[in-house]
Amino acid sequence: MLIADIDIGGTLTDGLFTHDKKTVCVKVDTTPHDLTVCLFDCLSQGGAQLGFADLDSFLEDLELIRWSTTITSNVLAEQHGPRIGLLVSQGHEQNLYGNDPRSVVLNRIVCEQDVIGIREDTTDTELMNDVRSLLESGVRRICVSLREAHRSPEREAQIKHIIAQQYPDHFLGSVPVLAGSDISKSADDATRTYCALINAYTHGALAATLFKAEDELREGHRFSGTFLVSHINGGVAGIAKTKAIDTIESGPILGIHGSACLAALYRASDVIALDVGGTTAKISVLANCQSVQRRPSDFFGIPVHLSLPCLRSVALGGGSIVTPCESGAPHRITLGPESMGSLPGPACYNLGGDRPTLTDAFVASGLINPDYFLGGNKPIDLGLARNTVREQVAQPLGLSLEDACTEIISTAFSSIAKLITETRKEIGNRSTHSSLFAYGGNGGLFACGVAERADIEQVYFFSLGPVFSAFGSSVSDISHIYERALYFDSISEETIRLLHHALEEMKAESQRDLLGEGIQPEGIEYSLELEISRPGHAAVAVNCPPFILQDYRNLGTFCSSTLGGTSELVIELLRVQILKRMPKPEFHRRQFQGTDSSHALNGRRRILWGSTKEEVPIYRWEELLPGNQVQGGAVLEGANSTYLVPDGWTLEMDQFGNAKATRES
Repeated sequence: MLIADIDIGGTLTDGLFTHDKKTVCVKVDTTPHDLTVCLFDCLSQGGAQLGFADLDSFLEDLELIRWSTTITSNVLAEQHGPRIGLLVSQGHEQNLYGNDPRSVVLNRIVCEQDVIGIREDTTDTELMNDVRSLLESGVRRICVSLREAHRSPEREAQIKHIIAQQYPDHFLGSVPVLAGSDISKSADDATRTYCALINAYTHGALAATLFKAEDELREGHRFSGTFLVSHINGGVAGIAKTKAIDTIESGPILGIHGSACLAALYRASDVIALDVGGTTAKISVLANCQSVQRRPSDFFGIPVHLSLPCLRSVALGGGSIVTPCESGAPHRITLGPESMGSLPGPACYNLGGDRPTLTDAFVASGLINPDYFLGGNKPIDLGLARNTVREQVAQPLGLSLEDACTEIISTAFSSIAKLITETRKEIGNRSTHSSLFAYGGNGGLFACGVAERADIEQVYFFSLGPVFSAFGSSVSDISHIYERALYFDSISEETIRLLHHALEEMKAESQRDLLGEGIQPEGIEYSLELEISRPGHAAVAVNCPPFILQDYRNLGTFCSSTLGGTSELVIELLRVQILKRMPKPEFHRRQFQGTDSSHALNGRRRILWGSTKEEVPIYRWEELLPGNQVQGGAVLEGANSTYLVPDGWTLEMDQFGNAKATRES
């Protein structure tokens, strides 16, 4: 089976192509002006590496594309979505049903003047006057999110109908209207409102790119395979059944998904996952080979009562701009949040970038080989890297080039270590035996330096680390989530009957959806979740084993014990996740070949960070064999990444082509 997994990042686009037992990796520049360009560039290079004559012949044999993208995350983070109008229940124009008197989204993704409160008895004429005023002021999409609409969505549906009658689709002035109850069935009014706003805010950019990509694949290249989009739940689904909010942070979530897969392989129960790319660095935590979930959680600082993987990020990556600080500041330099991206990129790319970046410091310090960056496929100018760091960082601070590079790199590593410490404290993780999984294009350079500062003694590097989100995609399955709002304040045989009825409806809907995507529904797996609450408290989401729904007494005992033994409770929501297993790559074991790694030695050079030696050995990553050991300081160069093993660390390759580095006590 021929499968393509593609992850579009802020700087580089990664591809992982699997053909029977052969796997190849591809990295190309992301093209932010049109993400379909880097998509097809990645597909073309993947096909070429697998021996296909051209893109069309490759796509003729390609059976499955799984695609993750940062489109929605970027729109939300950079706040460049369309102008949204919001209709809420009167009295909630400022707090949007939240606990704070003023919502965090006001004047961020929705302007304060574009929020209108409506009464229960608001007339159709009054409603249309409000809508007209929004449209005349520049609003292009409208959200309707009313109090308690998860239980009674009829009024939201009525408002959508009234607006659609006045502005039907066949007029240029038609306006998309989104109801909060269409996006989320959460019992929390603020969560439904925020989910609807986020979806409306990010929908246009995602839809335009996905449909353009699919049209070019189907019509331009006659692709007849399956095209799926990655979701935040770690699964994938077809475009037609994807909401914009489903895809936010889906790439990093796939990295967590891949980490969980490898944590199980290595029986690593306590893992800190570090993903460092060209624009951002992200931290996640795994316990017992599963991601640690947070509820309540947030989307880029917007609070939601949803269970999401613990994921913390900072705008720091290879393209982060280095800025000297003024005298008296607590730090000598700052890194980011601005990034040079892939175009023009760091100064060393010689594409017009004139600001020093972390990548320039890595090149100037000798950690990155300018003659073998991305396997030698991307030219790097060592002189430009050194001159830019010297003139814009070293000289203003009165430092040597060597000290300036050390300052930049140390600041980067310390920033990530601080993020790890804060994240562990936030979730109550006090383990002293964590392993650091390092991946992303720059993970191999960051790992050991960050681990030293975060008091972590072992680090894992992966052969697919440079394309790790694409790897996470390759082990993902088709997943859809369905919700039904409920209100049971007592539990009886009738409760069981109604729950079973809702469950069967959702199962039937899931099978129709899969068939609509061209996927046979045989072998579907179902998992159930209930949201239950007690008076005056937020709802709690709990996994519900199917046998619990066989008898109302079992259900009553289960719900009561979940809420601490109380008999006063309400069942608010039934959530069903369906899973359709997809083919996955195999992990092939190779025989151990002894500790000697001299056959992979590829010269020596001086590095300005990580070793006190005059010169350190340079090894080819791909030539290291199972059991081979490398003593720090050393640098390992791969076709898609570089790995730093500082003084005091020992690295050993394993049977799967990955490596574990251990720090001396």
